[in-house]
Amino acid sequence: MPTPLYRYSFLVLFLLGMISCTQHSTAPANVAFHNLTSKYNALLQAQELLGEANKTIFANRRDNYAALLPVLVPIDSQAALLVTNELASVIKKASLVAERHQNAKYLDDAYLVLGQARLQQGDIRNAIETFKYINTNYPDGNARSAALIGLMRAYTEEGEYNVALRVADVVRNLPLSKSETLAYYLTKAYLHQQRREYAVAAAILEESLPMMPKNDRKARVYYALGQLYELTDKPAKAMSQYAAVQRNRPNYDLSFYARLNSLLNQPNQDPKVSFNRMLRDRKNADLQDQIYFAMGSYEERRGHIREAIPYYKRAASLAAQKPEQLAAVYLRIADLSYDPLQDYESAQMYYDSTVQLRPRNLGNLAQITEKKRGLDQFVMHLRVIKTEDSLQKLAAMNPTQLDKYLEKVVSDRQAKEAAEKRLAEEKAARARQEQMLAASGIQPDNVQASSVWYFYNPNSVQRGRQEFQEKWGTRKLEDNWRRVTKETSLTSDNSNITAVRQPGTGDPSNPQATQAVSPLQAEVESMKKTIPFTPEALDASRKKQELAYFELGKLYRLTLNENQKAIQTFEQLLTLFPQTQYESETLYLLYLATEGTPRQAEYKNRLFQKFPDSYYVRLINRSSLTPLTAGAESEAQNLYAQAYETYRQGDYTNALSQTERGLQAYAGNALEDKFALLKAMLMAKTQNAEAYRKALNDFIQNYPGSNLKPMAEEMLTAAKGK
Repeated sequence: MPTPLYRYSFLVLFLLGMISCTQHSTAPANVAFHNLTSKYNALLQAQELLGEANKTIFANRRDNYAALLPVLVPIDSQAALLVTNELASVIKKASLVAERHQNAKYLDDAYLVLGQARLQQGDIRNAIETFKYINTNYPDGNARSAALIGLMRAYTEEGEYNVALRVADVVRNLPLSKSETLAYYLTKAYLHQQRREYAVAAAILEESLPMMPKNDRKARVYYALGQLYELTDKPAKAMSQYAAVQRNRPNYDLSFYARLNSLLNQPNQDPKVSFNRMLRDRKNADLQDQIYFAMGSYEERRGHIREAIPYYKRAASLAAQKPEQLAAVYLRIADLSYDPLQDYESAQMYYDSTVQLRPRNLGNLAQITEKKRGLDQFVMHLRVIKTEDSLQKLAAMNPTQLDKYLEKVVSDRQAKEAAEKRLAEEKAARARQEQMLAASGIQPDNVQASSVWYFYNPNSVQRGRQEFQEKWGTRKLEDNWRRVTKETSLTSDNSNITAVRQPGTGDPSNPQATQAVSPLQAEVESMKKTIPFTPEALDASRKKQELAYFELGKLYRLTLNENQKAIQTFEQLLTLFPQTQYESETLYLLYLATEGTPRQAEYKNRLFQKFPDSYYVRLINRSSLTPLTAGAESEAQNLYAQAYETYRQGDYTNALSQTERGLQAYAGNALEDKFALLKAMLMAKTQNAEAYRKALNDFIQNYPGSNLKPMAEEMLTAAKGK
């Protein structure tokens, strides 16, 4: 009986299927099979997963509307953790196309999805390589334009803006679909925004907005455009963009900030009434810090800097649980305190707080940290000056006045600490009471104070504490506190203390008797130990002050660029310490700080007359001299060799004469530090030990970069020892 024909047809189809599975064949049936399989078994699923992952990341973004809003949500590997599994699946499915369907026409699309998934993961270097691979191997493919747009975005995220611009120039000349054109515009606007080219970014966004559908993404771009117009001083256009935000389905926070910024840009109108209305709105309860920040910004824009600071501080107190926003507020206060207020102590404190929070949204954190370090030094030296000045004044007071003053200081501090402790205890008691009432289901407002247990009523606790102290005094918390072996004594500041009477205590005839000392007196005696009563301690205190004035002047001059304050500080140093060891450098810095004024000649003359051989005199002379010729350098080397040989032969007087001639005739020569050290060594042979030590000190101070400095320091140590 013959085999049915349909059985052979199944066999033929099976064989055709097996042949078509070969991914390197170009046969039509084979290619069609791989096109179909790659598109529907892998690529389509990968694209849908990537789209969902992008939506999730956008929905869970953390925008800081108080700062300049990026046009695109920046790539963040931490944010991508929300969709780790989805992105892993995208990469796996896109990779299957490359592994199993080499002859499919969707291969470049698969690589594109792979690169986009890697970019969202934060694996930017591999994403760049993937996009480059598409551009090189599929120049005529459908995915090339999108790959180059992705490459532009990746380079922007890496901060390689010039490379991103070159890629943008290539994309501009390619045929783009509507969606690719929108992606290109948004990416290019983002690039120019990162380069702080705000006007260019705003112009590009104007072109891109008509292509966007009405949704929260479009509202977000309108808000960013409004901020860009603010930065380019176009308040009317900014207000127009903020109004457009409200028409594009923004979330509540975005709508709130758009209204807030719109109020700040209204011409000739005081927005305080609107601000106060927003503060009273319950929906803004967790956004009050931003309202106060806007109120501070309004005062700042009017030039009322000192009026703005309290609003910013109020904003900071309300943003305590929002580290990113708190850092932005601290930074604003710090910047205003630094300039124009020049309140460097406050600036240092707020810069320090900003750095401690380590905000991720501040791109200039390194510069802020560097500025903070300079201010740390400034505040340290300023405090040394104030502290030592106070201690010296205390040392000059008569003993009776000093005791009264210190007792008052300690009493005031103790009273303040006690008040703060009492307030904290009352708050804690109130919190416990409310917690207890909440647990019992009773509303605190409906409960009379008398119906609450004694220890949960802060007023009762405070009243009881006062009654106890009036009767028994301040007692240490311990067992058997009412025993007759204890007694209450009154201190000089009318506070009660308890002293334990041991047998024989208080008996003058008993040599082992001990006198009870109050805590106040003990603290006063402790404070006295820091006061410089002896001449040696007073001299050490003045030396600390002397160094602090010198360093403070240098910080004003070299770090803060405050020339006038530098001059005042240096002059104060010379007035308070006429014999200061920093006089030569101080006069030189005053010479530089008074450039272009009649006083410059005065400081120059003082320096030249008092320190004719100093390094700073040679610096001034060197700046007015032409560089030494090769012949002059050779003459200087010969003279040094001659002087050194004369020194070795023991003819110290002639050697000193030759050395001084070398320093004067060949100022700025390559061997200047050798001449100077040889001169110091000759001072030991021709003058006394004090002159020798002074010469070594001058060398160390005048030639800090010389490789002979360690030798000079060893010689000075030996000279001081002997």
